[in-house]
Amino acid sequence: MNDQYLLSLTLISLLGLFIWGKIRYDALAIGALFVLVVLEIIPANEAFAGFAHPAVVTVALVLVISQGLKNSGLTGLVGKVVGTRTFTEFQFLICLLLIAAILSSFINNIGALAILLPITLNICQKMDWHPSKFLMPLAFACILGGMNTAIGTPPNIIISEYKASISNDGFGFNFFDFSYVGIVITLISILFIALIGNKLIFLRNKISQNKNLIDLKGYLFEVCVNKNSSAIGMTLYAFKKQAGEDTEILGIVSESGSVKKVQNNMRIKEDQILVIKTPPDDIGNILDIFDFSIPKELHSFDEEDLEEIEVMITPGSRLIGRKYDFFLKLAFEEMNLLGLWRKGSRYRTRLTRETFRAGDVLLVGVRDLAEEDVSNKIKHLGLMPLRQRELQTIPSRSRLLKGLVFFTLSIFLVSFNYLSAAAAFLLCVLGFARIKIIDSNFYREIDWPIIVMLAAMIPIGTALQTTGLSDLIAVSISHYAADLSLFWVLFTILIVTMATTDIINNAATAVIMAPISTGIAVELGHAIEPFLMVVAVGASCAFLTPIGHQCNTVVMGPGNYKFTDYWRMGLPMDILIILVSIPMILFVWT
Repeated sequence: MNDQYLLSLTLISLLGLFIWGKIRYDALAIGALFVLVVLEIIPANEAFAGFAHPAVVTVALVLVISQGLKNSGLTGLVGKVVGTRTFTEFQFLICLLLIAAILSSFINNIGALAILLPITLNICQKMDWHPSKFLMPLAFACILGGMNTAIGTPPNIIISEYKASISNDGFGFNFFDFSYVGIVITLISILFIALIGNKLIFLRNKISQNKNLIDLKGYLFEVCVNKNSSAIGMTLYAFKKQAGEDTEILGIVSESGSVKKVQNNMRIKEDQILVIKTPPDDIGNILDIFDFSIPKELHSFDEEDLEEIEVMITPGSRLIGRKYDFFLKLAFEEMNLLGLWRKGSRYRTRLTRETFRAGDVLLVGVRDLAEEDVSNKIKHLGLMPLRQRELQTIPSRSRLLKGLVFFTLSIFLVSFNYLSAAAAFLLCVLGFARIKIIDSNFYREIDWPIIVMLAAMIPIGTALQTTGLSDLIAVSISHYAADLSLFWVLFTILIVTMATTDIINNAATAVIMAPISTGIAVELGHAIEPFLMVVAVGASCAFLTPIGHQCNTVVMGPGNYKFTDYWRMGLPMDILIILVSIPMILFVWT
């Protein structure tokens, strides 16, 4: 077999596993890299060159800068701007989308969402608005804003660095080169969302001011049947009748730790550990009425001392892929895990053995929500509080101003090509460290799975060129596209890129599509800029599925969305972006 055939087979297998979604994307990328090294398609001495690639370094630095800006008081500033004013639903939606787009132009998408999601939920509860009307639009606006600058989203960084690597002058796209097309797409899309798109969202479970901030009824709890429990001897049917329609026993924990299926005629016994599905507001009554208790392994202090808070596991959380023992180690004596909510997933093992995933919502018990140690632990674990709380104040206006000065200076240096993006943003990080808006543990702010995946994919992308596979694909496509106008060629590349980014990571999409689109441009005798811009736009358009982008994954639970809900607004969005972006790219870059 020749190298091109083996590389094609590896890439097709990789894409299939990405779509399958059962294995972490960073592990898949490393696995594919290992296979290609063993097959000698990628030289062993170049296997880890991706970790030193400017795009990888820049993405990591941007993630640190995003957290630094949040720490400087940006969250509090946004909270004061949004939370202290009175809006109508339409006014609030427009304001929210514009702020989200602006923030995500300069900090990473998920960072912008992390700032705005709790604020949005708080206001929805206060005004008795349905959060589903706002959360999917918020996620989409965060994605849209990333199109506007060179650092807004990893695909833009990758595309810019790729252009620099193949250009004779060694320059990529300037910082604001993406703005010419991105801002137009963003503004038109925001108007579409506000006027039409949000009306396409299917609303479920209207909430009221008296209910939880987010109406997640299916929390999973483990309870121990105490010696004097009134439930002893009860059938499961009788228990459900007394406990209420929203409460049911899903299983009984065996000695091995697995969860046994139950039947309605089974009777509850002393010392059993039951897996109960119930709203978080009801668990306290369940414990009191039936004399149940939280198993000892799930708490380190008395449950009577606890205040409850709902927190979501964000895509960059240290808990992803880990189990309860890791949570307990990091949360030591500060937090107890009381319950778990997971969208559309069955409960097959004990809570202590469950592997955490991005988008999981945890019901956590703490002694005092106001304690600084609790806030630090939540931040350290990469959790996003969803419970209503007072909007943060700006801790130091001076530090916020200094942070913005350092950030603006780095953008200036990049925009006018005084420094490379990696060098300029490293200078910014050093400045942030100097004014102490990031600490010595800033490495934890980096989304390492993204970094590892990107570092592994870059040598694979290079192999597309060195083996001649990208040229082969380009020649084959060009043969059929020779009689087509530039508009239709760009249209085809955009459609393919959009379809790919909805099922695999957007950075991986950019790495794969950049050399192919460039090859097509060269074969057809066109400039490469419009082809790369089409890839940058397409790789950012992950609106059709909750797995296409991290922002979509995070809002799925709080918004109570189903997988198919994203199509309702996402498909018209994609069509609109196609109609807007290609004429704009042709106008600006040809």
